Amino acid sequence: MAVALDRARSIPVRPWPNPPVGAVVVRDGRIAGAGAHHGPGTPHAEIVALREAGEAARGATLYVTLEPCNHTGRTPPCAPAVADSGVRRVVVAMRDPNPHVPGGGCRHLRECGVEVVCGVRAREALDLVWPFVVTRSFARPFVELKTAQSLDGCFAPEPGPRDPLAPVYLTGLESRREVHRVRTWMDAVLVGERTARSDRPRLDTRLAGSEADGPRALPLPGYVDSDLSLGDRVGEGPFLVVAGRGAEGSARAEALRTMGAELLFVDEIDGHAAPAAVIEALHRLGLHTVMIEGGPRLAAAFLAAGMVDRWRLFTAPVFLGGGIRWPRSPADGKGYSLTAVERFGSDTMCVYDRLVFNDVLGQVTL
Repeated sequence: MAVALDRARSIPVRPWPNPPVGAVVVRDGRIAGAGAHHGPGTPHAEIVALREAGEAARGATLYVTLEPCNHTGRTPPCAPAVADSGVRRVVVAMRDPNPHVPGGGCRHLRECGVEVVCGVRAREALDLVWPFVVTRSFARPFVELKTAQSLDGCFAPEPGPRDPLAPVYLTGLESRREVHRVRTWMDAVLVGERTARSDRPRLDTRLAGSEADGPRALPLPGYVDSDLSLGDRVGEGPFLVVAGRGAEGSARAEALRTMGAELLFVDEIDGHAAPAAVIEALHRLGLHTVMIEGGPRLAAAFLAAGMVDRWRLFTAPVFLGGGIRWPRSPADGKGYSLTAVERFGSDTMCVYDRLVFNDVLGQVTL
């Protein structure tokens, strides 16, 4: 199952709106076939692995990170093909979270006389498909928030003399590598105008060092700037700028388009882009996963609007004694449950989810 999970993580492009899935066929203790799903219209992981195994699949065990489907979509159902392949046993990490097809694939396999085991490394498998699960097959974009703070709750030191092209990092290299790994699964990464102005972030995945870190496709970098006061680029290629409707048709808008920007104009609340309107615009653009990386005003706005599905909070072991904090109206972090706590170097990362992860885990391993 570890190999199957690695195959699912190592795909070259994000498979949205389908979930990432990996599969491995094992015969006499050796891998006879392995595969992963690469997106809509392409063969599912089980089919790729079985084709590679060929006749060696008969009497073998199939390990798959997600229950084989038993319904027809862009491709034929997998469960009948798995049963017809002659495999003796199927080990599934988790059941299909789609409420319309609970247990359909596993039930079909058992009815065909195939032994089925469910729940092996289910936590890892669920984490991999979490955006697909919480958005109900991407009926809307998945929104992840990443923030970093000092022990005394500051996002950054007080503004002062600094290299205008050098961002301020509170966290260490291991934490930044983890952020870049998460970015590989994001269609877009957004920051606020002040963060874009002060840090000039690249918002890329350069620290994600291996195929197992995630897809190689880069996220679309961007920033939210209601009045287009920054009027500059982020990243090195195409980028996104989200602005208020009042800035539409301005000279700055045309200048940004000349730089290669995709401009989205959305409704505003109190002079700032409305978070719900931002996500709806990204949905219309065809984006499925979005990471918000601050600063504090943008983070607070998305939390208060209830638009954040998962929040990664990094804390560095430093005490600044003063600096940039949450806005006077604090972010509303209520309604989130703690899913995980991990250590990256000397930093800690707490993962909070709006949908209770352990509750879903229990449902997909029954």
